[in-house]
Amino acid sequence: MTGQPLVSVVIPAYNSEDTLEKCLKSVINQSYPNIEILVVESKKSQDKTREIASKLHCNLFCLQNKERTAATNAGIKMADGKYIYRVDSDLVLDSNLIEEAVNKCENEGYDAVSVLCPPDPDVSFWARVRKLEKDCYKYDSFHSGARFFRKDIIQVIGDFNESMVLGEDYDFYNRLVNANFSVGIIEPQEVHLGEPKSLKEIIVK
Repeated sequence: MTGQPLVSVVIPAYNSEDTLEKCLKSVINQSYPNIEILVVESKKSQDKTREIASKLHCNLFCLQNKERTAATNAGIKMADGKYIYRVDSDLVLDSNLIEEAVNKCENEGYDAVSVLCPPDPDVSFWARVRKLEKDCYKYDSFHSGARFFRKDIIQVIGDFNESMVLGEDYDFYNRLVNANFSVGIIEPQEVHLGEPKSLKEIIVK
């Protein structure tokens, strides 16, 4: 399976010990073989985030008092892959996700891929409610964003917007589409472990 393009998985992290190991193992166990993993701390974690990343032999970088989007951009700049896949530290990937995303781009000519991200229904009752909500727009790529994309797209549309605290994925998606890049959708999913456990948490989120 040599000759396949390198995929750089960029994972912004901060105090992520509760979910990071599951996330990283789901990346390591992908069916696609040519992957590099970059864990980028937006600031120094106060838990075992670093130890987990080191134990699993991932590339680890730490920024000084930055936000998540800055960590994303730093990881992209350091990445060597033809493709970037930005993954949150509380996501678990289906085992064939990256393989399907690469095939979508390499064989069908898409520039980026939207990945479905349902909540883990086992987290709470409210996670199951949010899963029903997300199922309503399951195949609307806008709501899923386009976090798997060719790295050279950055040269055209720019980095993720570091001035945005929320919604940077949607902003990036809009700029990508407005620049006439194509976005495909695949069936394999990311499962979100970090779902709210109460109605109050949903409102705050």
